[in-house]
Amino acid sequence: MDLSPLSGDWLKPLHELTKEESEEPLHPNSEQIRAFKALKESLIRAPALGLPNYSKPFDLYVHEVKGVASGVLTQSFGNAPRPGHPGCLRNLAAAALLVEKSQEIVLGHPLTVQLPMQGKAC
Repeated sequence: MDLSPLSGDWLKPLHELTKEESEEPLHPNSEQIRAFKALKESLIRAPALGLPNYSKPFDLYVHEVKGVASGVLTQSFGNAPRPGHPGCLRNLAAAALLVEKSQEIVLGHPLTVQLPMQGKAC
């Protein structure tokens, strides 16, 4: 399974852009803009996904490049593995994780999470 859209080569420029604490607007260079566009395109082109079937085993494909970890959770569907959640549920899971990670910065202050809903409910 190809995990290159989430590899360190794509994410490292974005990490470099956002690792410093600043109240000033970000000023990305051309490499960082390309990385953001490539990441956005890879998320838009996600395969058709389904709900998990808890009677089947799960497979977690993991990948690390230059200190950046990524992974894809799949289940077999027919003869091929496929990711196990529709995009809206993945967005919610990602939001939950990021809300938890942001708490050391937010310190309990109000936080509004913005999610793309893609025009339909889960």
